Amino acid sequence: MAAPVESRRDYLRLLRVPEAPTWFVVIGAFAILTGWMIASLVILSVQMGIRKDPEGTVSWLGLLATNLTLIVLIPLCMLVAQKLNRQAPGLLSSVAGRLRWKPLLWFAVAAFALELLMLAVIQFGDVGLATGERHGGGMAPDAVAVIVVTLLTSSFQAAGEEYFFRGYLLQAMGALVRSAVIAILVTTVLFTMAHGIWPWQSPALFVDRFVFGLVAAYLVIRTGGLEASIAAHAANNVVTFVFAALTDTVGASLGVKDAPWSLVTVDVVKFVAFGAVALWLARRLGLTSDVQTSPV
Repeated sequence: MAAPVESRRDYLRLLRVPEAPTWFVVIGAFAILTGWMIASLVILSVQMGIRKDPEGTVSWLGLLATNLTLIVLIPLCMLVAQKLNRQAPGLLSSVAGRLRWKPLLWFAVAAFALELLMLAVIQFGDVGLATGERHGGGMAPDAVAVIVVTLLTSSFQAAGEEYFFRGYLLQAMGALVRSAVIAILVTTVLFTMAHGIWPWQSPALFVDRFVFGLVAAYLVIRTGGLEASIAAHAANNVVTFVFAALTDTVGASLGVKDAPWSLVTVDVVKFVAFGAVALWLARRLGLTSDVQTSPV
């Protein structure tokens, strides 16, 4: 049985339960990664069997397959947390034992508003884009299909990453170490490196993703759930790939390895601004990281 919610106080410590040895979180992380690799191999093999995209390009089917490989992280994380760590699976979502839909909606509104504002600044300010991306040009041949796939799956893809990095891994670190700062830093470094290390991503791009990871992890701990980080991640990815479909740069966006510091600066300002807005919203909505006081 999962340990009772009442015996655990805050989001960061929810995987520290008496029913399972603390070090089981290490086994759990590797179990999730193993399951993810197997599922990814199957999904990508099916996609390649149907259609192999030309070098440097990504079709709507390729984007769908990529998103599905990350969406599978959601059930994998919940399954491992429940079966191995004896945790009710909903406690990866928030201290309320589920996703809190009203806060998620408000966070999403704020995140998408900031994304559109940033896009306007980049477009009208002629801010340089990541390598391979461009401000104008024709649409991708399958732009409509790419946009449909993006709208239907990219939010879940972003959630998959959040459930693993800011959900299971953050709680795993919270079970292993006492310092929240260390837990945030370790999971943020792992998140950033998962997107590539030099030379697979430039220092500027590393900083961009690192700052997002810091803000996301901090918000998860302060708000007691994944809603803010999912909203920010989903908004970023949806806007990115809709824009990519309209400018025929889907492959470049998915495989980006470099970005100018001007773009990273705008991005960092956006992340920090979202963090401030999210904390304000969290106070208005009465969200905390405490199991007993967060609204259900």
